[in-house]
Amino acid sequence: MLLLTRPLPKLDASVAAFTQAGVSVTGVATSDIEYNDIAIAKLHQYLLQHSHATLIATSVFAVPALAQAWPDAPSYWPILAVGDATATKIKSHLPQATVFTPAQHTSEGILAMHQLNEANCEDIVIIKGEGGRDTLQNTLRLQGKQVYPFCVYKRVALAQPFYTNNWQIDDVSGIIATSENMAMQLIASHSDHILTLPWVTVSERIASTLRKRGIENVAVCEQATDQALIAWIKDNWEY
Repeated sequence: MLLLTRPLPKLDASVAAFTQAGVSVTGVATSDIEYNDIAIAKLHQYLLQHSHATLIATSVFAVPALAQAWPDAPSYWPILAVGDATATKIKSHLPQATVFTPAQHTSEGILAMHQLNEANCEDIVIIKGEGGRDTLQNTLRLQGKQVYPFCVYKRVALAQPFYTNNWQIDDVSGIIATSENMAMQLIASHSDHILTLPWVTVSERIASTLRKRGIENVAVCEQATDQALIAWIKDNWEY
């Protein structure tokens, strides 16, 4: 059995996808999502007052805020989605939008996209969570871009991790960590035995943090979707 970290709003759907694929998991949420109405209102005002910009949506949780702030998004404003799940959610909320995804579903993948390197790409709006993805805005500003980050949601730590079923640490053969924050919260709530298990995460940045924490067996799946993680596990782990 594997432990799978997801924020509370995504937990049940992810566990269902793994179960349907025949991979036994216990879902664990260490955080919930809370939206910032003031930031969403500021994003709305910015979009009303500007004629063009390139938008970056850094997660599926950024999408409802974007749709609330900008229900009439014109198709000529490109929206860069960090991954396929985010792109799909944008199209469901804003079917008229023009959406692009990078080959590598990370901040580095977004930075490599040609849409950010075109001559007319000067103003960039990043719709993100509080404390997330500073690499994007820092790198783009160094390149001379005008960058406007809007932190429209934040992860709120749960008082206790929420698990989808009862489990014992001895039953766990591996851990799927889909964010650095959730991984650290999971480690803090368990004994050091959890550090000896194999882990897979979704970026080299997170893997590096886990190695510094003392976890030696850390692998990287370059996409964070349930389908990509399931395929990686079937190819690399016994489960």
